[in-house]
Amino acid sequence: MTRAPLAPVTSAAEFDALAGGAEFLLVTFTSPKCTICRQLAPMLGIAVREAGDALASAKIDAEALPELSERFEVRSLPTTLLLREGRLVDRLTGFATAGSLRTWLQGHGVRGA
Repeated sequence: MTRAPLAPVTSAAEFDALAGGAEFLLVTFTSPKCTICRQLAPMLGIAVREAGDALASAKIDAEALPELSERFEVRSLPTTLLLREGRLVDRLTGFATAGSLRTWLQGHGVRGA
């Protein structure tokens, strides 16, 4: 089953299954109340579409899934993580442009970004 880009994760088990099944996973921790999160969303969408099949993606409501926020030590929103084979590679906090996201992903070996 193919997931939509930046589809919401609703449980830790769902996240673990997604992270375990993707070489690269971009996940962003957000909140419905976060203005910068809403501004970042279209930039992430562009970067994810450009990366195509080389990158799986998801978004997590940090308030709804505090156990995942704690696991990854998310202290501010938005926080965007890049995982490779389930392990944390790097993180970005705050807003980023589509171009800077592309460069960031390419710098970590995500092809197609």
